[in-house]
Amino acid sequence: MVALGKSMLAYGCRPEDFLWATGIEDTFVAQEAPGQRRLDLYELQQHYHNWRQDLDLAGELGVRVMRYGVPWYKVNPAPGRFDWTWTDRVLTYLLEVKGIEPIVDLVHYGCPLWLKDEFMNPRYPEAVAEWARAFARRYRGLGVRYYTPLNEPFVNAEFCGTIGRWPPYLQGDAGFVRVSNQLCKGIVRTVEVLKDVDPGNILVHVEATGVELPLSEGVRPRAELDNLRRYTMLELVQGRVAEGHFLYAYLKGNGMTAADLAWFRERRISVDVLGINYYPEMCVRERFQEPPEAGGAERLRAIWGGGRYLQQIVRDYWRRYRRPIFITETSTNAKSGDRQAWLEESVAAVRQLRSEGIPVIGYTWWPLYDLINWDYREGEGPVRQYIEPMGLWSLEPDAAGELHRVPTPVRDLYVRMVATSPVGWIGGQEQKHA
Repeated sequence: MVALGKSMLAYGCRPEDFLWATGIEDTFVAQEAPGQRRLDLYELQQHYHNWRQDLDLAGELGVRVMRYGVPWYKVNPAPGRFDWTWTDRVLTYLLEVKGIEPIVDLVHYGCPLWLKDEFMNPRYPEAVAEWARAFARRYRGLGVRYYTPLNEPFVNAEFCGTIGRWPPYLQGDAGFVRVSNQLCKGIVRTVEVLKDVDPGNILVHVEATGVELPLSEGVRPRAELDNLRRYTMLELVQGRVAEGHFLYAYLKGNGMTAADLAWFRERRISVDVLGINYYPEMCVRERFQEPPEAGGAERLRAIWGGGRYLQQIVRDYWRRYRRPIFITETSTNAKSGDRQAWLEESVAAVRQLRSEGIPVIGYTWWPLYDLINWDYREGEGPVRQYIEPMGLWSLEPDAAGELHRVPTPVRDLYVRMVATSPVGWIGGQEQKHA
């Protein structure tokens, strides 16, 4: 059963051209080390056991699409070997029983355990392409046609290359550029093989967004650089970086070669749909300098960005890339903001953007239910200590450690919005086309 009657690329700004969505947090960093536990969110959130119930919850929302990740490290436990047992059951149920089309996250952080040095393994671009080809061949007949090659490449490069929190633990700008080079070559190869398997496959490129606001002239250069670095992956995979480009000096100065840049220009891909992830309490940060007596270091602190910066970011990406835009993640936690208020404010922001003719074709409240904070990986406590209250359903542990899905008021509001409030309408009038 195929839930959508047309390709996502045909969606624009008409009332019917809008897709409500959800997703389950699906980070997979399986490598363990002293002081670092396996971070498999499907495992920690008990989705492997409760997958049928969880997909039933998604069905209750009335959504037609759902971002859904597959654990590369589990399904592909050795080079050339695949175990499709679990994904066969889940994807068949999602498509044929629930009538929901998945946007498949092929890589939502992390590599298989057999790929030593992870993203820096010289074979990584080909290994991830082989994974993509095997998956697409198997599920083409089921009707899977939407893919995210790599979720949030910028955050991948930051965590794995800049701050050294995740494997392969590189640091600094040189680490960021080295990891970015590998990630982007993997994205290009993934797109190539997915289009080879089926030219009708649609790629939803999901990126983390953000803005740095300098509070003094002294910190402005780094803030401006960081704001530009956000576009690294989209600029590289589209083959835009050459001499004179705004990232050229930064990339060359941190280890990317002329041959690397030529490779991207020769193999450049187009972006089908641009996925934007935005969290109002995390994505806008102020850069400031400590006073001399405190060390004088440059620091960042998050501020509430709200709908204003969501609109600013979407407008900027639309001006740069002119591709259909999908809000692929947004929400807030109960500690930072009122979830119902943010749902209403963010949907109002999308409505405004569509009224301007910007084809924001979808909105995703992420996640379906509360997630387990990534701090679990470096922590020692039980799972219940790391529950992040962001979902449409809350995760509530019982004495035995079972995580029960309990509906929240924001879930009820989301259901009503999906059923009765298409953002394509303003005051009962149809919007103009993009």
